[in-house]
Amino acid sequence: MSVTANDRKAIANATASARARIAALLDEGSFLEVGTFVARRPTEFDLTSPGAPAEGVVTGWGTVDGAPVCVFAQDAAALGGAMSEMQAKKITILYEYALKTGVPIVGIFDSKGVRLAEGVDALNGYASVIASARAASGVVPQIAIIAGGCGGAAALFASQFDFRIALDKGEVFMHSPTVLSATLKKPEQSAAGKAAVERGLADFAAASEEEAAEIAKTLLSYLPSNNAGDKNYAVTTDDLNRQIDVSATDNGKPEAVLAQIADNGAYFAVAPDYAPAVFTAFARFDGESVGVLGAYDVLDRKACEKAAQFVDFCDAFGISLLTIVNASGFAVAEDFENNGGVAAAAALAASYADAGIATVTLITGKAVGSAYVALGAKGLGSDLVFAWPSAEIGALSAEAAVSLFASDAFKDAPNPLEARERLVAEYAAKVASPLETAKRGYVDEIIEPAATRQVVTYALGLLSTKIPINN
Repeated sequence: MSVTANDRKAIANATASARARIAALLDEGSFLEVGTFVARRPTEFDLTSPGAPAEGVVTGWGTVDGAPVCVFAQDAAALGGAMSEMQAKKITILYEYALKTGVPIVGIFDSKGVRLAEGVDALNGYASVIASARAASGVVPQIAIIAGGCGGAAALFASQFDFRIALDKGEVFMHSPTVLSATLKKPEQSAAGKAAVERGLADFAAASEEEAAEIAKTLLSYLPSNNAGDKNYAVTTDDLNRQIDVSATDNGKPEAVLAQIADNGAYFAVAPDYAPAVFTAFARFDGESVGVLGAYDVLDRKACEKAAQFVDFCDAFGISLLTIVNASGFAVAEDFENNGGVAAAAALAASYADAGIATVTLITGKAVGSAYVALGAKGLGSDLVFAWPSAEIGALSAEAAVSLFASDAFKDAPNPLEARERLVAEYAAKVASPLETAKRGYVDEIIEPAATRQVVTYALGLLSTKIPINN
């Protein structure tokens, strides 16, 4: 059978939704499609079915702001966008291209499941694309846009991606809400959009396909193309020596501090609505793209997992890491103790210890107990540790230490509350002071808050030529 313009047009019309999504992501006119005419092979069970146009997925290359990317987009209008043997082959070939050329992959998910008529061939297809995603993990960035159905093995595939963006109609699940409701005898809500983010199944929620494409573009603008490429830089006119407005830092809250010290106060938060005790973002310092992890208040299991994943990603791609610490410890809760909290905290400490990238730690408030240990401590290998004069660093918080060791000193005082507050202040100044920590070499310098941008930017610049250590 000869290939005609009509054949190509018919395939394009049948996959119009996928093509529109790709067009929204890529630079105009940059898309080069591959695998347009890939088609199913007949099976004994299903000899006559014509299959899906383009096997339900459009694959190819393009550019985003001039930088090359590989992209695939499933189309639910083409036989449900269901995974098939040949759809998987198209995607695995695309992964081979991405790994050969060292370019990121963006996958747009919209599928109603697996091509049941193909049986185990289709299931093996899912296994092969998951294996491809694992082979690319830590080599090229992977961004998933969940535009429609993403259930069962598709959820396993999408979960291998570094960042996931869920539309309001983009559902991520192992078992559908219908199946869960029937099995558990209670109504189950869909894991779409914001619900997917709240459950840790996605990092971003998007109200529209245009917003999802913009999130993906912004992410790509901060990331290197691969793990062996150059660091990501952009031109900046912001003064390196600019003094910050300390009053706007909300007493050292990491996100507020970052807004003061980053180039032009700009940053891009990652998973901002999940596990808020840990703040993760990309920002620029003297033009260099840097990962920023902020720890605030009390860390639960989800916060530890989120933090460890972010450290691991930055380490894999040679992205320098700034950690801003104002944390009083790990959650004092049965859930933390009984449901993997200790393992998650241990994994966080391991991520820092294993990291070979440039790491700078800034302590703006509390760095207490095991949280001090796990969050970029000097002993874990942080290259430079800075602290504000108001920082509180110790095995216990000042309040806990006074209650534990000096309760007799204030309980019989004429004004116990006033006496306790005085003892807390004395402990903070004499024992938990950053000066005491600096005397032991665990803090490299105590810095004035107003000079934080200057110090951090120069430190990151100094470390930008650090040779990553392979652990």
